[in-house]
Amino acid sequence: MTDRSVIPVSVVGGFLGAGKTTLLNRLLQENEGRRLGVIVNDFGDINIDEKLIVTRDEDMVSLANGCICCSIGNDFLRALISLVTRPDPPEQIVIEASGVADPLRIAAIARADKALRLQGIFVLVDATQYQSQAADPLLADTVHAQVGAADLLLLTKTDVASDVQTQAVVDLLERERPGVLRIETTTTDVSVSHLFDFSTDARTLQTERHDPHALFWTGSVACNEACDVERLTAVLGGCDGLLRCKGFVRSTDGGGRLVQWTAGRLELSTLAMAPDDAALVYIGVGPEPVDFDRSLSDCFE
Repeated sequence: MTDRSVIPVSVVGGFLGAGKTTLLNRLLQENEGRRLGVIVNDFGDINIDEKLIVTRDEDMVSLANGCICCSIGNDFLRALISLVTRPDPPEQIVIEASGVADPLRIAAIARADKALRLQGIFVLVDATQYQSQAADPLLADTVHAQVGAADLLLLTKTDVASDVQTQAVVDLLERERPGVLRIETTTTDVSVSHLFDFSTDARTLQTERHDPHALFWTGSVACNEACDVERLTAVLGGCDGLLRCKGFVRSTDGGGRLVQWTAGRLELSTLAMAPDDAALVYIGVGPEPVDFDRSLSDCFE
């Protein structure tokens, strides 16, 4: 493109639940006066993360559905083009990779436009989960590909993990990616100032990877009635292979709840008002369970 400055692009990756949305919230709130263009993508039919991110005065582009590394065509390219060709284009673009995406695939697309410059790939690693993920034959290829793509590793949730657990993950990452810059953070204290000025030398991006969709199943259910929380907890806890479920539901008192299920833990946050478009989205790994949609739907009276 002509008569425009080259825009730096950062890719934020990491497995489901590692803290990507928390980091993006911090980026948008502590933007150091920069105009940010943010492309948000989540694995599911409904982009719940768009509701969770505080946009402030910056642009946020929410894609349709699907894994961004596998939707290399129309939607993602249109999102990039719409940001770059704005009368007031952003000074920096941040792309959130879905939890099962290979960040290298996304970075390769960002580098295809001369108006863009890849600033770096930042991958978040959950200190409480990475050991088990890396040892799981169904997840290992995905998490290793994400870590292998990183220019900067952010080890998250070190306040939740034990010291022994954190050190074990640090040792594992040192073996996988010796010498790569690594920063340890807590669940909420994710410092972002260094991300704006981070830069890396040009690199050759290898984009030939496995198909993550071959391993993962996903879906969504609308839930317009009040939620039976006890029943929902039992359904989620009894589903083998369920990695994450998140969304907004109506509660029996007329209000609403934000539902987040990750790594076998259910978190419920009270909302002042019932959501207009209550729905849950989920993603799992391995054989898809029979009638999981129906079991979820039965949790709503």
